[in-house]
Amino acid sequence: MTRAAVVLLAATVPATFAIGMLISDGKRDAGDPLIRLLLLLVTATLGVAVILLINAWMTRNSSVSDGADPASRRRVKAALRDGSSTDPQIDALARKEAERQVRRRWVFWALGAVLALQMLNAISTDRTSARWTSGLGAVVWAVVLYQHWRTTQRARRYLAGPPTAETAEAGHGPA
Repeated sequence: MTRAAVVLLAATVPATFAIGMLISDGKRDAGDPLIRLLLLLVTATLGVAVILLINAWMTRNSSVSDGADPASRRRVKAALRDGSSTDPQIDALARKEAERQVRRRWVFWALGAVLALQMLNAISTDRTSARWTSGLGAVVWAVVLYQHWRTTQRARRYLAGPPTAETAEAGHGPA
């Protein structure tokens, strides 16, 4: 687990306890603006922590991280961004990573479903605060969806390009 996710998850425990104490004292109810704000912040914090954990899990299970040092990972990311690499080892790692990125089609559909739900909530609610929150959430998910689409397009472009001669000879790409 990443440190940031652990910190965020640990912060939600006292915040949730504080919300419970505020409601149980009898002076505030669940409709109070302060309680709603705190619940919104706790929910958003939990969402960010879950996203950080999923990102850490996906990065840890990445084909690039299999035995590659941090400098090689940076060079693989640069190769995917630029569309080619002259180093056969980096080219092989980049092709492996590009294949992994292209295989993750389900992420596009999952992000699209979350975006659709956010937009539906923003349109269907009559509360201004919920409309703003859902609208901002929809913008964030749209940006994440665009970044995933762009990453997938770069991976496809990389795989369509010619491999280096040594990579093709080693069987890591078409000749």
